[in-house]
Amino acid sequence: MTDAPLAALQRVSVAHLDARRPTPREVSLEIRPGEVVLLLGPSGSGKSTLALTLNGLVPHHIDADVEGVVRIDGRDVAASSPARLSTRVGMVFQDPDAQLVASSVLDEVAFGLENLLLDPAEVMARSEEALRRVGLWERRHDDPDELSGGGKQRLAIACALAMRSPLLVLDEPTANLDPAGARDVYDALAALVAAGDHAILLVEHDIDAALPLATRVVVLDGDGRLVQDGSPGEVLAGHAAELRALGVWLPREGEPAYAPVAGPDDDAGPPAVSARGLTVRTGRGRARRALIRDVSLDIPAGSFTAVVGPNGAGKTTLAQALAGVVPPPRGTVRVAGLDAGAAPPRRLAERVGFVFQNPEHQFVAHTVRGELEHSLRHVPRAERDSRVDAMLARFGLPEHAERHPYRLSGGQKRRLSVATALIAGADRPGGVLVLDEPTFGQDRARADELLTLLDELHARGTTIVVVTHDLRLVAAHATHIAVMDGGELTAFGPAHETLPAVRDLFARPRPGEPAGTARDEAPATRRAPLERLDPLARLVAVLPALIGVVFTRDVATPAALALLSALVLLIGARRDRRLALWLAAALPAMFVVLSAGFALWTDPLTGTATGTRLTAMLAIALVPGLTTSGPELVRALVRHLRLPYRIGYAALAAYRFAPRLRRELGIIRAAHRVRGTGGTWLSRTVTSLVPLMAGAIRHAERVALAMDARAFGAHSTRTERHVPRWRPVDTGAVAVGWATTAVVFFTGATLSLPAGWM
Repeated sequence: MTDAPLAALQRVSVAHLDARRPTPREVSLEIRPGEVVLLLGPSGSGKSTLALTLNGLVPHHIDADVEGVVRIDGRDVAASSPARLSTRVGMVFQDPDAQLVASSVLDEVAFGLENLLLDPAEVMARSEEALRRVGLWERRHDDPDELSGGGKQRLAIACALAMRSPLLVLDEPTANLDPAGARDVYDALAALVAAGDHAILLVEHDIDAALPLATRVVVLDGDGRLVQDGSPGEVLAGHAAELRALGVWLPREGEPAYAPVAGPDDDAGPPAVSARGLTVRTGRGRARRALIRDVSLDIPAGSFTAVVGPNGAGKTTLAQALAGVVPPPRGTVRVAGLDAGAAPPRRLAERVGFVFQNPEHQFVAHTVRGELEHSLRHVPRAERDSRVDAMLARFGLPEHAERHPYRLSGGQKRRLSVATALIAGADRPGGVLVLDEPTFGQDRARADELLTLLDELHARGTTIVVVTHDLRLVAAHATHIAVMDGGELTAFGPAHETLPAVRDLFARPRPGEPAGTARDEAPATRRAPLERLDPLARLVAVLPALIGVVFTRDVATPAALALLSALVLLIGARRDRRLALWLAAALPAMFVVLSAGFALWTDPLTGTATGTRLTAMLAIALVPGLTTSGPELVRALVRHLRLPYRIGYAALAAYRFAPRLRRELGIIRAAHRVRGTGGTWLSRTVTSLVPLMAGAIRHAERVALAMDARAFGAHSTRTERHVPRWRPVDTGAVAVGWATTAVVFFTGATLSLPAGWM
């Protein structure tokens, strides 16, 4: 360990533009090579903000007033930029999906190096070294979306390592992961620590996983001041009472022991929730798959049931089906005496409450009071006001009654989300409350506050169902446990009988990332003729036909162009299921539906002509569309048309977000359904837009930060390992496409049908 610190903070205070006070406040701290510093503190103490000052994202990209001095390798961060600092400080954020911008694991690691204008050979050498260190070299040609959650975070670590950053900053990197995924991340970090060539600053709530690596523990208090800095033993053992008072998690002493919790009597009556042969599917056609399969269980009335299992096991799907959030098949689930698949949402909300992992998903009004009144729209005014006032007092929210829900703190949002789930009647005798990861991302004080509330509800007779990864919660509060794995219910029963199976599930090694190809280049697949052309050439070759078909006044021309496009695809594209579905099913179906639809408005001849034109437009667009990937097209536009690469890659990041946006919309609509939101399809869609856009903006901000942390935009150009080259064959393809289009249009003009067809 050298004397010179990698990072030095001198009396640093950071005040965000809308903050009443700075957090962190007057923090002085040094981090030296070889150290692993675990940064602890209650929510709102400024841990993440402090981390973002180290590579200049605060204040260069996040507006904030910074007092004091932050130096990296002796360089003042205020006088530098995140792009320059990215070679000294690597960032790994909480959400793995918000850090991905490329279409392959190798390209993801190379992304930051290309932004630094490194030579392609150097890019490849560093990328290979980083991927080998985290065990992902065999997966280098795969799409990052195919990795597990732990695999994605290991990929994010590899991206930081490739930048040769001596200081690695990780902001709650395991918050979204199950214990197996968290182990993946900490195994990778342990290898780095063993090598001794990096310093690490780790912000983490899961102190038990992080503690074996830590050489120092630094603690901030609720005001953001540094109150403890020392070895793990000195801080955690010597100041346990102080840390507990701050709301900081403390390490467990061994495995969490089961504390017997009073459960329902054997003769408590019919179960609160009963499922028989429950199967929930998603997707359509051949893509349709089961999220959970043949689940049968009886949750006793008055129990506190924990639903546990690894990421992707089907826990949330099961909870939503049991609560009727996503209607299960009729007759498969009875909850609080109702058929969850058939009961109207309003009636279901009177007996069953559901709390989503993200509280904002279920907010539908502009004030806290409005949120609580929403579920009581059909209750007389006097009773409604009385129940709302009582609920505000019960959850400590009276002084916030007229505030917008989004303006509340994280803990207040969580309390309001529980209140909205209960106010319609779920907390009455026989009611059921279902919560999805209620302690996710919470410090100890907030988690204890919520769990105390759940214990009170449970003691009054409410049946509680909680989806969780937190074994401490399970051991201390659950009367029953349901174990999900691979979409199936593998165990269910009283907690004292089932907890050993839960420990075994999380303790045993999970299957690792499946091995990929070991070749130095991408897997050798024979490229189809169209795929050998420059991406821009494929687009330019069909552009005249695509534009011209809009102005045709006959049926023969668009019909000929559609048939020619299908022929080109059959000859020049890779023959796979997707191509077959488009040509054999989608295009014919589109022609029939459009022609019939327009014929109802006009006449059969005009309807046929319009349907033919629109079908031809799609068929023509499929020629480049089925043979060109987004990254290929962006590289071609940047290379040939001098499109600023920052625009192109920002568009690619947005494109990767599209599937997530669809999932978010589905969750929000389900949340509004469980709140009993009615009205037309348009009104429900409009109501969903605010939380959807809020989530999209936050995700975009996180992606932008992750890209900036890897020197995105540091230079006006960037290195491109995959350089598209325009060859004579590309010019020939464009010439053939244009000439064919001209012949078809000339022939169509000479054989045009009477204008009455239009």
